[in-house]
Amino acid sequence: MKNNNTILTDKQIKILKLRKEGLSQTEIAKMMRTTKQNISSIERTVWRKIEQAKNTLLFAKILESPLIITIKKNSTIDEAIKKIYETADKNGIHIIYDKISLIKNIKESIGERIHHRKILIDLTIGITDTGDVLIFNCNS
Repeated sequence: MKNNNTILTDKQIKILKLRKEGLSQTEIAKMMRTTKQNISSIERTVWRKIEQAKNTLLFAKILESPLIITIKKNSTIDEAIKKIYETADKNGIHIIYDKISLIKNIKESIGERIHHRKILIDLTIGITDTGDVLIFNCNS
């Protein structure tokens, strides 16, 4: 059953709410007359759906950005930063991050997919008209 206007079922939403209230998976399983393993599986599915929804929204925001660039796998983080700043400068957009903040933003966005300053995946980057930099991991 799903009538809540989200990608989550009513049951999934109920489990999230109960977890937020502090109930354990075991307690929820007893309430819902199922197993802890089933509640655990449902919860994993919920968080996977939420992550996919976040990625979808980010990608939609990037598509709306006036500037979209691709950083190819095996580029260095310095090459990526240079390309972001040069593209923005050519188009009269001031990036709102200094170099250190931009590196941090990239690292936070792609996690462990950087090794010795080399980016191990393709990235799609949107630059908004306000100078924000949106980073989408093409290989997630």
